[in-house]
Amino acid sequence: MTARGVGVVLAALLLSACAPPPSPPAARDGLVVGIVGDPASLLEDDPVGSVVGAMVTEPLVRRTPTEDLEPRLVVSVPSYANGDLRVVQDASAPTGRLVATFRLRGGLRWQDGAPITSDDVRFAFDQDRNAPPGSAERVRADRMERVDVVDERTFRVVYRAGERWDQFALGPRALPRHLLDGASPAVRAQYAARPIHAGPYRIVDRTPGTIVLEAFADHVGGPPPIERVVVRSFSDRSALLAALRSGEVDVVPYPGFDADLYATLDRTFGGKNEQVLYTPAQAVAMLRFGGRVADPAVRRAISLTVDRARIARSVFGGRARVPDSYLVAPLWAATDVIASPRVDVAAAKDLLAGAGFRPGNFGIEQRGDDRLIVSLLVPPSPALEEAARGVAVDLATIGIAADVTQLSAAEVDRRVGAGDYDLAIVLETADDPLVATDRYRGQVSAWFDVLAQAARDADGRADKKLLYLECQRLWSDAAVALPLYQALKVDVVPARLQGVRPASHGAPITWNVGEWRIA
Repeated sequence: MTARGVGVVLAALLLSACAPPPSPPAARDGLVVGIVGDPASLLEDDPVGSVVGAMVTEPLVRRTPTEDLEPRLVVSVPSYANGDLRVVQDASAPTGRLVATFRLRGGLRWQDGAPITSDDVRFAFDQDRNAPPGSAERVRADRMERVDVVDERTFRVVYRAGERWDQFALGPRALPRHLLDGASPAVRAQYAARPIHAGPYRIVDRTPGTIVLEAFADHVGGPPPIERVVVRSFSDRSALLAALRSGEVDVVPYPGFDADLYATLDRTFGGKNEQVLYTPAQAVAMLRFGGRVADPAVRRAISLTVDRARIARSVFGGRARVPDSYLVAPLWAATDVIASPRVDVAAAKDLLAGAGFRPGNFGIEQRGDDRLIVSLLVPPSPALEEAARGVAVDLATIGIAADVTQLSAAEVDRRVGAGDYDLAIVLETADDPLVATDRYRGQVSAWFDVLAQAARDADGRADKKLLYLECQRLWSDAAVALPLYQALKVDVVPARLQGVRPASHGAPITWNVGEWRIA
C-alpha cells in the first residue's frame, strides 16, 4: 500500500474523532480507566501512553511479573532445549553470537483484518534500529544484528557478536508493514496516537480527553472478558482523585498517583470496594552527582549527610525501601536492600575539612573562591520534589546550599546526559542490569567498565550475577551517585476486578488487561 493509501485508511479511521465524546459506560458494562494527561503517542517511552498502548498492542513474547518469558504471537520461546536457540561462531564473532528462530502462530490478524507475517517483524526491526538513541526501541534493536525472513510464519533473529542477553526474546516485535511502510511523518503520528495492532482491545473512538476501546475478537488470547474500556484523561492528579472518589473512574494505573499520597489513598480507598496496590518497582530515585561536586570527598560527605531513611519515611510512610545499589530487588542481579543507611554529619564535616573547605559567609563551606552553592535539578514529580527538599535541608547542615530547581523530565535527562548540572534527582529504571550498568560506564573506574563488558558477554545468569555484584560494589565505593529510595508503583483498582497482576518491571498494570474480568 502506498503512503497516500495509508493516509486515506488512517484518515477514515480517525474521522470519528469529529463526533461528540461518548459518555463513559456504567461500571457494570465495562471499566473506566483514569490517567493524567492526554498522551499524543501511545507507542513511545511514555509511562502514561504505555498504559493504553499495552491494551492495544501485543508482543511476540512478554515478560511476566515472575520474570518468565511467555510466548504470545509466537508459538514458543526459543531455547537450547527446543533447538531454536544456538550460538554460532564466524570470523566476525569469534566468541559466538546468538541465533534464535521464532515461529508465528497460525491465523494471526491485525485489528484491521490483515494477516500478521514475518515481514512485519523484519519491518519493525528496520524501524527500531533508526529510532532515537536511548529509546527503548533503539536499545533493543542495537542488540540485534539482523532479522531474516525464512517463510511467512518463520523468522530468524541474529544477535550482535558476543551478545548474551538473557531477555533476548523481548528484542524483536511486529508492526503492520501494510500501514506504515513509506508512510509520511504525519501518518506515522496519526498511527502512534491511534495504533492498529493485535492487542486485546482496539480503539474505536478517540476524542480529546477520551479513548474508547472494544474487545478484539481475533486476539491471540481469545476475546477479553471485559468487552469495553474507556480511558479518560484528567488535567492533574487532584482532578483524577476527585473523579475516583465520585465513582467516575474505576481504575487508576501508575503513574496517575505517586506513593506520597499513601495516607489519602489508604484512608479513602482501602475499604472493601477498592484496593490500593503498592508494588516495589525495579527503579531507583537517584541523586546524581555532576561536575560541580566532582571532588570524591564532597560526594562522600553528601552520602553521609542525606538521611535517606527519613526521606523514604516522610514521602512514603515507610513503604519505600532504601537500596544500596543502582540495581534493586526483586531483580536477580541486585544486591540486598539495606535497612538503615548510615548518617554521620560529623564525619561528613571532617571529610570537607580534610579536602580544604572552611565555613564562610552564612556558614557555607568554601575552598578559596569555590563556595559550595549548587543547583539541585528535579523533574515535576510530587514524590521527587519532596525528596529534593529533604536533600536540600540535610545538605544545609554541613554548609552546602542547594537551590531546588524544577525542570521538565526531558530537560533534566538532557542535562544529566550532557553533564551540565551540579546535582539532580532522576528516576532510573533498573529492570535490565545491562542497561542500568552501561548508564555508569566511564564514570566509576576502568575495572568497572571491564566487568560490565564481561557481564554482557557471560553465558548464564550465575556468572553474570557475580560480575554485576562486583560492579555494584565498585559503584558504591566510587560514590558516583546516591540511591535515595526504591520507587513504588501505585495502582488503584476495584475489589471486584480479578486477574490484575502488577509487575515490578517497567510494564504498566495493563500488561495483561486481556485477562481481567469483573467478578
